[in-house]
Amino acid sequence: MTGVDLKWTSDTFFDGAMTVFQERRGYRFSIDSVLLAHFVDGVGATSLLDLGCGCGIMPLILLYRHPGLTGVVGVELQDDLARLAEKNRMENGLSHRLTICWADMRECMAPYRRGGFDVVVSNPPYTPLGRGRLNPGDQKAIARHEVALSLPELLRTASLNLSDAGFFYMVYPAERLEEVIRIASSRGLYPLRLRMVHSRSGAPPKRLLLCLGREPGVLQTLPPLIVHEGDGSLTFEVARLFEI
Repeated sequence: MTGVDLKWTSDTFFDGAMTVFQERRGYRFSIDSVLLAHFVDGVGATSLLDLGCGCGIMPLILLYRHPGLTGVVGVELQDDLARLAEKNRMENGLSHRLTICWADMRECMAPYRRGGFDVVVSNPPYTPLGRGRLNPGDQKAIARHEVALSLPELLRTASLNLSDAGFFYMVYPAERLEEVIRIASSRGLYPLRLRMVHSRSGAPPKRLLLCLGREPGVLQTLPPLIVHEGDGSLTFEVARLFEI
């Protein structure tokens, strides 16, 4: 990581082919977004919507990995993060494939096409209010706690913006799997593919990566994803995600 100025830092991915600027002291993207971006199957998809895109990390990775994506929209509620996502869009030469919208996804359907996206993704705020310490910085609080978006609202918005044959991908706390499936089913979304994420081998799952679709099917459970080795370094599989 190299310093850009007093406000931003930059990270490079894919041997320097992609640069991601983010705030030095504000909300910074987590490895969850990187894991989810690589969990997404974008083969054959041309349109994608990221609900709560932050600095734009997932659209950037997905656009790099899937050249067929030509109509990608990132929606971000917080002005500072939306501006940063716009900067990342321009710096990486993606103005013709990526649009950043400063909007509340719960209230504004335009400029998205209702039901028009092949893929919808989200790394949403997932700490319920009243649980955990609420960060005094508003940017981090909104990004991490269900201050401005609840799980039912997220799933409703995803369903409204998904094409009939599309798929919704999300990352969420592993302990809330049953809740996610129950609420998703009430919104017409059904679990199709699941991978549990463990911080270390032998540790309980910390996150879940989940793909949902319009039609019920047999849930495919993938092998666990281990993030760290015993010494704290990234496992080979996870380290490779920053290169491919």
